[in-house]
Amino acid sequence: MSQSKLFGALLSLSFFAPALLLASCNSEVDYVHDSNVKLSLDYKDKNFFEDGIGQVDLKYAIDGDTAHFEPLVRDDDDDNVIKSRFYGVDTPESTGQIQPYGKGAAKFTAEKLKEADEHGTIVVSAPITSYSKPSFDSTGTRYLSLIWINTEVENAPFDQLYLLNLWLVQEGWSNVKGVNEMPDFADTFYAAEEQAMKLKLNMFSGEDDPEFNYGGYQDVSLLQIKREIEKSLADPDYVNPYAGAKLRFKGTVAGFADHILYIQDYYSKEQGANYDEGEWAGINFFTGMSPIDSKFTKPGTYLEVCGTATDSELFGFQMTSGKFLSFSDDEDNAKVLIPASENTEDYALKTFEMSGKELSDSGTRYLYSPVTLTDTVTVTGGYDSDDGDSVTLYVQDEAGNRLPAIYVTFMYRPYADDRLTVWNSFDDFVGKKFDVSGIYGYHISQTSGVSYQIIPRNDADLVLQEV
Repeated sequence: MSQSKLFGALLSLSFFAPALLLASCNSEVDYVHDSNVKLSLDYKDKNFFEDGIGQVDLKYAIDGDTAHFEPLVRDDDDDNVIKSRFYGVDTPESTGQIQPYGKGAAKFTAEKLKEADEHGTIVVSAPITSYSKPSFDSTGTRYLSLIWINTEVENAPFDQLYLLNLWLVQEGWSNVKGVNEMPDFADTFYAAEEQAMKLKLNMFSGEDDPEFNYGGYQDVSLLQIKREIEKSLADPDYVNPYAGAKLRFKGTVAGFADHILYIQDYYSKEQGANYDEGEWAGINFFTGMSPIDSKFTKPGTYLEVCGTATDSELFGFQMTSGKFLSFSDDEDNAKVLIPASENTEDYALKTFEMSGKELSDSGTRYLYSPVTLTDTVTVTGGYDSDDGDSVTLYVQDEAGNRLPAIYVTFMYRPYADDRLTVWNSFDDFVGKKFDVSGIYGYHISQTSGVSYQIIPRNDADLVLQEV
């Protein structure tokens, strides 16, 4: 950005003067790099969980104002991951809900964090001016965070780090929200917001977001969606044409777990199936964190649903932003076409029964369909999620064949007559034998690529076999 000579002269003034005076000038001000919004605490050897500041590596960039980081300094009993909700900003949604300019904000944040992670420095701090323990946001799981970065210098001095939160505001990717805990930064945040409005940057442009679908819903089949997912899984560089699109389709509920609705439908050879006997296709639909009416979640219910397709490194391809309202005539509201109790053979839910080895060799044939393994499996290992709300289990059959992993998204109760005993770590499962059912899905790892897994829907899908 261009800088006036006046700006250079004003740098020696107090913190408030540059933000307030320069905002009234016609020249563009680079508040991120040239203002006095600087980190005042040294991060070297500091533990974020104790000191409220620490150097980190990037784990995931979730959206425009949320990311997960791995602390470089921590005690044995500290969490493995810092889940950060960026302080002072509120970018448009790009995950559970899709809003204009949400995708652009998410891309901006991801690009800056990845660049800093690969070539520079990332430091996370609480909104504090002296060392102290950080605080959670209203969810009780994420830390309100200032994200300080240098995209070029590794282990940069703390006074050479720049505030990503402010950068989002300056580039017009976010409004200012709740900066009262850092009053020394407030004037600069608001000045950057005012400048972004005057320059009509991004969400302040008054123009439609070129990456947002403002049109109506496109009617597609689950088989069409499946074909595009298959291309993406075969070629990581393939761009799914449905990503970001508003889609409407029909299908039968195959299960509901962890706010994910699994939907399946059948297609004949004449309709494009790859097999003479026909083919089933499915999808996972994130319904949001609020409860939805049980009429939409009962297995065997035939639905018509509308939503926005997303394709991300973290979640893979899924549907989201659906409206699951009990009483609504809106075009984009989910509709029960046939209740489960009245469903016919034409739209009946299909569960596939086969050995674990057969499933392993099937590729994407049964993707997002219910499966039941005909052989008992043994858990050989696994890992717990960083946030402790899911468990991944490695399993094998009696012949020693490694099978698709089991992904448990709920607190598992191994005994039907004992509701108090709960297993919530993979260590509880190791060495045990199970009969397994669930939804056949996939997972994309940054290290190992695509791997397939079975996702139990409830306790009944994971039956402990006493030996």
